[in-house]
Amino acid sequence: MRRLGITLWLLLLLQTTVYAGGIAGGFEALKQFNYFEAKKIFTKSLKKEPCAANYGLALIYFRTDNPFHSLDSALVCINIAESTFGKTSEKTKTKLQKYGFDYLTIADIRSQISHQLFLLELKNPDEKSLNTFQMNHPWSEDHFTAIELRDSIGFKKAELAATSAAFNDFLTKYPESKLRFKAKQEFYRLQYSEKTSAGTLVSYMNFQASFPENPFVSDAQDQIYRLSTKNNTVADLDAFIKKFPANRNIEDAWSRLYQLYMVDFSKTRIENFKKEYPNYPGMKDLDAEAALAETVFLPAKSNGMFGWMDQTGTIIIQPQYTNVGFFKDGLAWAEKNGKYGFVNKANKVIVPFQFESVTDFEQGRSIVELNELYGCIDRTGAYTVPPQFKDLGIYTEGLMYAQKDSLYGYYDGFGTQRIQPIYDEAFSFENGIAKVVYEGSTGFIDTYGSYVIKPMYDDLIFFSDSILLTEGEEYIQFLNRKTGKLLDLKADRVGKLVNDLALIEFDGKVGYINGRGQVVIPLKFDTYTNSVVEGTFVGNIAKVAAKGKYGIIDKTGKVILPISIVKMGSVGTLIATEKAGKWGYIDLANQWKIPPTYEFAETFKDGLGIVQNLTVFGAISAAGTVVIPIEFTAISRLDKTHYNVIKGAKNGIYSNTGKLLVPVEYNRIQRIDEDWIALFNGQLLHYFQCSTNTLVIPETPTE
Repeated sequence: MRRLGITLWLLLLLQTTVYAGGIAGGFEALKQFNYFEAKKIFTKSLKKEPCAANYGLALIYFRTDNPFHSLDSALVCINIAESTFGKTSEKTKTKLQKYGFDYLTIADIRSQISHQLFLLELKNPDEKSLNTFQMNHPWSEDHFTAIELRDSIGFKKAELAATSAAFNDFLTKYPESKLRFKAKQEFYRLQYSEKTSAGTLVSYMNFQASFPENPFVSDAQDQIYRLSTKNNTVADLDAFIKKFPANRNIEDAWSRLYQLYMVDFSKTRIENFKKEYPNYPGMKDLDAEAALAETVFLPAKSNGMFGWMDQTGTIIIQPQYTNVGFFKDGLAWAEKNGKYGFVNKANKVIVPFQFESVTDFEQGRSIVELNELYGCIDRTGAYTVPPQFKDLGIYTEGLMYAQKDSLYGYYDGFGTQRIQPIYDEAFSFENGIAKVVYEGSTGFIDTYGSYVIKPMYDDLIFFSDSILLTEGEEYIQFLNRKTGKLLDLKADRVGKLVNDLALIEFDGKVGYINGRGQVVIPLKFDTYTNSVVEGTFVGNIAKVAAKGKYGIIDKTGKVILPISIVKMGSVGTLIATEKAGKWGYIDLANQWKIPPTYEFAETFKDGLGIVQNLTVFGAISAAGTVVIPIEFTAISRLDKTHYNVIKGAKNGIYSNTGKLLVPVEYNRIQRIDEDWIALFNGQLLHYFQCSTNTLVIPETPTE
């Protein structure tokens, strides 16, 4: 509004055609739009009245209705007027006041001139000219807009150049720019990228040493860590810790080294670790780790969630998981929110909960499933084989089979392909060989992928170190593993090789062969129900049949118990035998040791014989004494000294001495390993330790 008022005031003031003398005459001529006369007068007055004269000239140059229009000239003149106003006499100021001559008017005209010059800049904005404008027009209302536009153009140029030098140049030229923080970020990023483009360990080490102020030093340290420990071995991690003690990953390196070292999670192993790595930062925690290593952890259930308890029933890790496994080598899998991971005995998450399924660790490896693909991790959670396979076998003899597309190959424990994926189907290695199916036929390969037996059979079964079995349409044939040639031997069924003897059946007859496929006992005995199992040698004797009756032979084929018994159990110390509809026990001399008084009997094993009286079962000693009461619906051996008894639908456990160790109140029992049995009753989960005959019940109530 002030500009418009001043302009109108000047137009009214200068309407007279009579020019006053001196500088005032110039303003009078300007009032009449007599630009030639006005310019002449102002020019002549420059020395005497530099402020007023330059102000008048600036008005002429600023206006567009005369041939003298020039914004650059207007700017020069108005700047002189502004700088010399303070030197103008008060008399002149008063005299020219009626023409609008004062400092505010001069400043306003200067601002208008700057604005018009800025509008010209906007027609073809350029970084250099915008920078010149902002330096030459600090008073302009467009000053900061020019700076921001200049910076934007300069930043864009640096982005297009995409070099750290370009951004460094920008920062040098415009250190106060609003874009300086973003420019510095780009400078650091590009500097890091340029200096480490080789991607080598040396390049990252040099970067860290040369540019410590660059925030990407942290990433360089990560890359140094990654490259130094890419094989994820104890040796690599040990070397990294010694060479890069200030690396930010040093704590993780120690943790990984410890996990890999502790593949045998035992107190002895921990003590060895303490001796080998006295600088381990978690040394004070190792005593607790050693105590945990000696502690048995058993899954415990409460309110529908799982944790772990020790063998006294004391809860060690509070129930907090959907499901858990048993600890193997110091780690156990757990399920949380539908995902699986691994924790240690201190309940520290070693492998994050991210997998759809996992297996227990075996030989330091666990097979994991992610996005319906299978891979393999080590004890640190690092992938030894990334999840990329549709099927992945267990790690045996240094190799595992894997199916990536439609075919199978073999990989080592570090994910390196050892045998090309050319097989329709593949199996795990055993005794240095693995069965494979190639183009529909079965063969065997060694650990280098060479055929031990060329694929030319419908199926092959491992029988012994030197013999394989191939099952044809009519009968089983024997194949020499070394020569690949078929033996002149046929069978309908073949039993398990025990003590270098295996039963074979052919054309209704039974005999025995050794592990080399040689007939040791001719096929002269008769087949009978389940003869492949019951006819297997036990020690040096085996059950045989002839003409519907049974007897026993030794390893030479000599009959040591006449083949005259109508009904007989399997081979044992005392043999269950029927006479006149009742069962009792005889010895190898065919003498009755326990009279036939039972409805049924099972051959003695480990000092007891299971017997049936009417509809219930129990167990007796060799002296015929009842050891386990004959009152159960069923009874079966769990091991040499423990028996599972069932009454109705409830299960319990007796010792071989007749002691009730576990009350007959559980719905189901399940063997976990050689020493532990799990006991289930609805939501109850208890345990029985065989070595100590201890029943373990959680200290807290369970559902």
